[in-house]
Amino acid sequence: MDKNYEIIDKSNFKKINQYNWFRTFPDPTYGFNVKINVTKLIEFNKKHHYSFFITFIYLVTISMNEVYEMHLREIDNNKTIAFFPKINPTYTVLSHKNGVFYNARTDLTSSFKEFYTNCRKTIDYFKNKEDIVLDYNSDDLGVYYMSCITSLSMESMKHPTPANNYVSNSVPRVFWDKYYYNELDKNYYVMLNITVSHTLVDGFPLTDAFNNLIKNINNVEKLLNN
Repeated sequence: MDKNYEIIDKSNFKKINQYNWFRTFPDPTYGFNVKINVTKLIEFNKKHHYSFFITFIYLVTISMNEVYEMHLREIDNNKTIAFFPKINPTYTVLSHKNGVFYNARTDLTSSFKEFYTNCRKTIDYFKNKEDIVLDYNSDDLGVYYMSCITSLSMESMKHPTPANNYVSNSVPRVFWDKYYYNELDKNYYVMLNITVSHTLVDGFPLTDAFNNLIKNINNVEKLLNN
């Protein structure tokens, strides 16, 4: 596990009552399903010949990194809260060789073009992977778990989460579906789900993550093309 974190002093943790209450739940996770307008992102990708998958991963990741609570994790079973300065995206990639989904990771960089190149290489590697040996370190907590389905538009979804595993459940889970075109307003949308543990993340910071993403998509040309 990445040791680059700081321990949170619970005596100064302002949401300790929330933490203690929801830690009595076997599964304290919850999530929002939000329709996100991605028209400007699609236009940006078409203009610059970028992959929607990679640019969306990047935007979601930086948007969540802008929220303090999205950096918080439980790091052991002794109820220890830690703050990770930077959270990296992990995501599923389907191998074209054997039909197996693999968990991949690309470290977040300030340069979108650098991230894009690294992510593209990682995706290509797993797309052509034939063995079933896992390359991903599942003990790494300084990440977001991400996945998507690009063949179906959905109204909502629910992540599988382990009962009584507060460490695993403290890692936010992200999912989106196939984007679709709305004939009424002439815009493209995806359904985005972000699921978090209520021990660490309440509704306000979760809402901030979605609003940050909307803001960043609306400024995608300035944000990524530099």
